[in-house]
Order: sequence, then structure tokens, then C-alpha cells
Amino acid sequence: MKKQLIIAALAGLFATSTAVAATDSLVDRQGEFVRDRQNDCVLVKDGVPGCGIVIQDLTFSADTFFDFDKATIRPQGRELLNKVAAELVKNAADVRSIELTGHTDSTGSATYNQGLSDRRANAVRNYLIEKGVNPSVITAKGEGISYTFDNATAEGRAKNRRVDVKITAVREVKVD
Repeated sequence: MKKQLIIAALAGLFATSTAVAATDSLVDRQGEFVRDRQNDCVLVKDGVPGCGIVIQDLTFSADTFFDFDKATIRPQGRELLNKVAAELVKNAADVRSIELTGHTDSTGSATYNQGLSDRRANAVRNYLIEKGVNPSVITAKGEGISYTFDNATAEGRAKNRRVDVKITAVREVKVD
């Protein structure tokens, strides 16, 4: 069920929509606001209307990716990443960035866990690249045991063996 929700959210991230009242913070592809004081669209370079671009983020936690003390992606993690990668490749022009943040449970030293979290983030990065995702938009880093769930239980420790994925995309909004 979680995988289906992630894929549906990812599809929505790339969908073009229509807005009657533009209440979103609209920006151009460089992240600049393109509305005047009256909240009307303004013209940007070459007389092209600047309104109609929204930058959105989708963040999800891939908590089924890794076994204890491993940086090898589990089969169910690969299954989800295959679907995510297909959407990212299909909508490559809209993808602004993909931030991968690896995590670990609290078992082991801080130094060891930092390295393991880096390896996990890079395992996901390399997998996405193998599936055709543009490497120039992907960053990977480890956070070690920072930002963890409860490490007192086996379930909490399992949730900490994860990579958080944040996808930022540019989406066109037709303003009527």
C-alpha cells in the first residue's frame, strides 16, 4: 500500500494542472517569483509570460531498503525504486533535484554508522543511475544516527535502516 501511495504522489508531482485563482507561490525555472504587486502575471525574458511554473517537493522514507549492517538494497526496495526511476526518467525535464539521505540505527559507533549511512545513500544513487536517472540531479549523503526513530525496539531500529528520498520538480500550472 505504501508503495502505491508513493507512486501516486510521484505521478501527481509531475501532473500539469489548471489553477483558476493562483494562490501558489509561482516561480520561474530559476526560482524567481514572477508576480507583480497586484498578484498578476508579469512578463519575463523575451516577452514570455512568467506565471505557470510551480516548484514542488515529494519526500518519502524508503524504510524497507536495507538489512541490519548492510548497504545492499533489498528486493522490495528495488521494486519500489524501479517504479520511481521509471517516473523520473519519463519526466526527466521536470526533475530539478533528487536528495538521498542515508540513515542507520544506533548499533555500532558513530563513525561506523556515518560510513554505513553514506554507503546506503550511494547505493540508492547508483541504482537510480543504473535505471537511467540523470546523475547530475542526484545528491547522496549520510546522516548516521541523526534523525532516528526509537532505537529501543527492533521495529524502531528497522525503520532507521533507510534512505529518505526528496524529489524536487518543476510543474506547469495553466492559469485561467
